[in-house]
Amino acid sequence: MTEVDFSSFLMAGEQIAWQGESHKDCPPANAAQTRSTRFFGILWTVLTTFIFGMMIFTSVGTKGMKASAWVAIILCSVLFVGVGIVLIVSTFIYKHEYYCITDKRFLAMSEKGIISTSGELTHILSAELTAISNGYGSILMTTDIIHYTHSKGRTHSHRTYWSMRGVSEPEECYRLLTGILQIFDEYRNNK
Repeated sequence: MTEVDFSSFLMAGEQIAWQGESHKDCPPANAAQTRSTRFFGILWTVLTTFIFGMMIFTSVGTKGMKASAWVAIILCSVLFVGVGIVLIVSTFIYKHEYYCITDKRFLAMSEKGIISTSGELTHILSAELTAISNGYGSILMTTDIIHYTHSKGRTHSHRTYWSMRGVSEPEECYRLLTGILQIFDEYRNNK
């Protein structure tokens, strides 16, 4: 395991309880979401290929169709089919990350040393050990952080999830995390 220095990201008095890194041989923490994204990407690619294929096929014999119309059809087909292909490929890309659980926060750092997630443990509603493979496990944390978006007069809510993919000794990490969360719950209930 590569040791990464999280000390420069710690607040005054904050102590590291656990740290680890991701491993590519374990499924992602939210495998169901990954499968959904992959399925949507395949469906999108097939449908857009069919629609633009039919458009091109039916336009082949059309007289008076300008070159600019052909260019527009071909560019749009490449763009729309490309979106589906990018969605599919993105579900297979592994991003190496480093994780840290302190007595106050959860931190996730990219392999470039950039903090991608930093949040107080008090935001975590529940944690679930979602996948174990080859001695590595993934943990999905449900938070109370909800983002709202407004579109066409409707409000949509999106819950924030934090995750750790393929950490070694996942049961130990999960036990530590849920133990800390239990302490926070007891403190909140006794207030």
